[in-house]
Amino acid sequence: MDGELAARSAGDSRRRSRVRLRQAGWVADRIRCARMGLVQGEIRPVIETLYPLAADVSQRRRGSMGQSLAHWRGWELPAHHARHAVAALAGGGRMNTAFAPERVPPDVGALRMPPQAIDAEQAVLGGLMLDASALTKISDWLGEGDFYRRDHQLIYRAICALVERGAPVDAVTLGYWFEAAGLDALAGGPGYLIEVADATPSAANIVAYAEIVVEKARLRQAIGVGQAIAAKAFEFSADSQQIVAEAQHALAQMQVSKLRGALEPVKDAMREMYADLLARYQQGQGIGGIPTPWDAFNDWTDGLQRQTLYLMGARPSMGKSAFAIQLALHAAGLGFHTAVFTVEMSAKQCMARAVSCQGRIPFGWVLKPNDSDPDAALYWSRLEQATAAILGMPLLFDATPALTRAQLEARCRRAHLHRKLDLIVVDHIHDMYIDPERARFEYEAIAQTGKTLAKELDCAVLMFCQLSRKLELRADKRPMMSDLRESGGLEQKGDVIAFLYRDEVYHPDSPLKGSTEIIRGKGRDRGTGAPLVLQTALDMMRLENWIGPLPVDDRQTHTRPSHGGFR
Repeated sequence: MDGELAARSAGDSRRRSRVRLRQAGWVADRIRCARMGLVQGEIRPVIETLYPLAADVSQRRRGSMGQSLAHWRGWELPAHHARHAVAALAGGGRMNTAFAPERVPPDVGALRMPPQAIDAEQAVLGGLMLDASALTKISDWLGEGDFYRRDHQLIYRAICALVERGAPVDAVTLGYWFEAAGLDALAGGPGYLIEVADATPSAANIVAYAEIVVEKARLRQAIGVGQAIAAKAFEFSADSQQIVAEAQHALAQMQVSKLRGALEPVKDAMREMYADLLARYQQGQGIGGIPTPWDAFNDWTDGLQRQTLYLMGARPSMGKSAFAIQLALHAAGLGFHTAVFTVEMSAKQCMARAVSCQGRIPFGWVLKPNDSDPDAALYWSRLEQATAAILGMPLLFDATPALTRAQLEARCRRAHLHRKLDLIVVDHIHDMYIDPERARFEYEAIAQTGKTLAKELDCAVLMFCQLSRKLELRADKRPMMSDLRESGGLEQKGDVIAFLYRDEVYHPDSPLKGSTEIIRGKGRDRGTGAPLVLQTALDMMRLENWIGPLPVDDRQTHTRPSHGGFR
């Protein structure tokens, strides 16, 4: 009786082993059908499916397959070792001969291959082998990484190299290129190159084929973003806001990237310019851009222009925050959708300044409201009116400390999806989070982000900057372009650059006391010249138009504001 039970148990064990071998063989054939087009991110789900099979197989066949996959569970092997392991599994003779489609395990049905278009990739490569000049139609927006299969990536790289060299492109020249580069074993061999060329009738539709390849690559990129989000979310120290910001940034980069970039006929640009000119003519003498509260500034800029990056620099206590808040409130009060990023202050501090500015209420009273002041009743009335006015404005505020460049871009794009942004104000970029070791490049990248947002969202972007303290060592402490911290990149990126300066900060008895100068450093399509002068009213967080004769500095020659020449 015991012998019969033992024999039956051994038979059941052999049957289970054969079933698992057939299952592994079925998965191996699925993998081989992909023709080894796997990358690291796509191997993981395959091995997660194979591991339960490998664990059992490794107990019965202590060969390389079971041991490799069991070791691979810890993800200690690089991608090319992983491919060899999968290839070894796919090449197992006994498993493949036991392949039984009708016995596909239910869990393996969930295995999905990433989006791909192998036939379109072959058509692109074959078309280039037939007509290498067609590369000029697609090379600026189709990259090597857009191809799914590794051998196709290498073939496209070789074609680009041969075309750049001026050499003919065919199966023979490509074969020699691969041999010289030591990549002949990875490119499928001469036979595959001939097969690809023969399967493509012409290069006439190569642009359409390339568009398909890029579209599939973008879908794989979206999958990669999703996998990266999931991986970061599982981390112990995960920050949900940071993860969302990075995800929005990654998806926004996919959204705004153009499929085709090419030279356009001059008539398109001329038509756009002429339409804008007619619109300004019909407007008459009005302001062409977003009006600011200051007449002199409007005369210089014609209002804040769309698709323009403005940089405003100043040392501390010069009135940067008051300038930023007053400008934002004025634009939003006129109906322009405005987003303000106040990295330096909290939301409560920013709103206190906004109420003081909008209601023309002394900021000291807003900080310490009381009824002992003779004008307390007036201030309470203005406070109520200012609060109601601000609540009715199309105004967005973000007071995130240590804001990152990715967060700035993602939040602007997200707000723009709900309603078109007209103005973005950032106060100020030197309080944003950066890598200190790459400060120069980080600030340049922030400015480039502002410039990109201005162009792509068709809005004006105003960024405030701190200035180097070295200017305080000079006798004349008025800022200049070189005083911008990490100034090289900022000077290049800014379309219009200006500086705020209050002489009374350094000289309390200055004859210019009560005035704030806007020093014009750079003006693309705008003039530069003598400073613009505003009336300082920082007790109410405001800057006002100067009324009357301009102040005269007896210590030096002081000229009236002038538009000067173009630069």
